[in-house]
Amino acid sequence: MPTHLLLTQSLAEKTWHVTAGQRFVRDSELTGFALRVTKASKSFIFEKRIHGRMRRVTLGRLGILTADEARERAISMAAEISKGTVPERLRKRRTFGELADLYLERHAPRKRSARNDRAVLRNHLSGWRPRALSEITQHDLERLHAELGQRAPYQANRAVALLRKMFNLALDWGLFLGENPAAGIRFYPEEKRQRYLMPDELPRVFAALQDEKNEHARAAFVTAILTGARRQEVLEMKWDDLNLDRAVWRVPQARGGPAHTIPLPTQLVGLLQQLPKAAGNPYVFIGEVADGHLVNMKRAWHRIRVKARITDVRIHDLRRTFGVWLMASGESLALIGQVLNHRSPATTAGYVSLKLDPIREALERNSKRMVLGGGKIGPAFAKAKTASVQPNPLLILTAPESQIKKNND
Repeated sequence: MPTHLLLTQSLAEKTWHVTAGQRFVRDSELTGFALRVTKASKSFIFEKRIHGRMRRVTLGRLGILTADEARERAISMAAEISKGTVPERLRKRRTFGELADLYLERHAPRKRSARNDRAVLRNHLSGWRPRALSEITQHDLERLHAELGQRAPYQANRAVALLRKMFNLALDWGLFLGENPAAGIRFYPEEKRQRYLMPDELPRVFAALQDEKNEHARAAFVTAILTGARRQEVLEMKWDDLNLDRAVWRVPQARGGPAHTIPLPTQLVGLLQQLPKAAGNPYVFIGEVADGHLVNMKRAWHRIRVKARITDVRIHDLRRTFGVWLMASGESLALIGQVLNHRSPATTAGYVSLKLDPIREALERNSKRMVLGGGKIGPAFAKAKTASVQPNPLLILTAPESQIKKNND
């Protein structure tokens, strides 16, 4: 295809994507107006040599702008330049810091992993903030990936994935031109983590929880174990989201969708009813800040897992444990997908109309197995080592603090 044609909407739509790199279809009438085509996108651009240096700006992506709308913007810029005025978008070089701020403002709030993104930007990319986006190369990202990969290969992969997304958004937002520097970087191999609490381990966890002095941390971990909720969802639980009379927890969703409703097992309701409230604090699991929630559970979890002799178990493995125990006990994949609020079509498609009653019954059965079963939960673990049946270990967790201290004395 010739690269100089009258750039119409029809031509833009019919132009094929390239398999690698980028290609420009330049307008035959308006100098500097062109369509930039990559493997994944088509965007209208305008470029002009100013003070001996070629400047280029993205007018907008095809589909957001029509060819006629993009042409009008290009004509307007050309008119400004002819009068001796350099348009701001052609004059200013965008920095990584500007992109990071826009990303956190516009895109991150819609993600469940926004907290992780902020940590990557703060811990590994803060030194990049003054750098112009156009100066960041694939070599820079490869070096970052290699340096992080020496001690944390999975974190290195997450950092590059974040940068890839940020540069794609920068292209869409007209902040950046050229090939995405994160494209083509090969990730380190990752093995899907399969760790969960085995039948002989869960009783030890409940026993270790009895010795945990922070009552809100104790209750938060039990909530995670018996509901399978995500860590941040547990930490941000508010009293207004709970109806303990009906034993229901409405979990707000980060992306503004309908709340995810979880029926609470009887054992957990009793535990939550015993938790003290702090005046003016809306959160269930109170932290060190007067009106804030529990933030850092790592220290408490370290104490618990050392006592329970499960030092390789992470906090997120509690969520996996919940799902595995439900599955091993014969609950349906659709029910498990809904209670864990999975978005995968393989587990949730077609089941959005499930009622709470079967979920409540499943959670009641599961919580009794996890708390009282002594490891006897179902055929999937029939050959596993089991512990003897014990009295309800949550009784001490639901008792007032004064009674706990008295019993310990």
